[in-house]
Amino acid sequence: MRRLVLILSIFFMLAFGLFACGTDNSGQSNSNERPNDTEDTKQEGDFEVSINVENENENPEVHATITYIGEKEQKNIYHGGSIFFFNIYQVNGDFEHIGGMNEPLLTTTLKKDEVHKVEFDHPSLDELETGEYEFEAIADFSLDKDNYIDNKREITVSKIVNIK
Repeated sequence: MRRLVLILSIFFMLAFGLFACGTDNSGQSNSNERPNDTEDTKQEGDFEVSINVENENENPEVHATITYIGEKEQKNIYHGGSIFFFNIYQVNGDFEHIGGMNEPLLTTTLKKDEVHKVEFDHPSLDELETGEYEFEAIADFSLDKDNYIDNKREITVSKIVNIK
């Protein structure tokens, strides 16, 4: 699993690196510019998920949001102790925090177009040294309590930031 994550991370870094090397409207090359982040918002079906990292320079504050944008007035989702798994990877280093939870099945009711925010509060945020980090949030939930596996959804968003 760890090897797969490493291979996928390298692939995405290379892919984003190639797209970042282009030209702007002036015709000047911008290959020395680096994008500030990767994807920070994603919409899949009736759900929009985002990650936000604030105070990048000192004690970062990380949270993820999920918003139901479907046709109904509200939607129940079923998940473990939290809707989100939070992971942190040091881009050019060895630091890695893989989130996990071991809780009973919980229900959250999402109201249409209302943002549901989940904070990532973990001691590892205080341990980050200067460097570049990828913060990842994985919304992991099901739409059916009785048939959890067949109705499971995983929506991943991430953001790369420099910690100074």
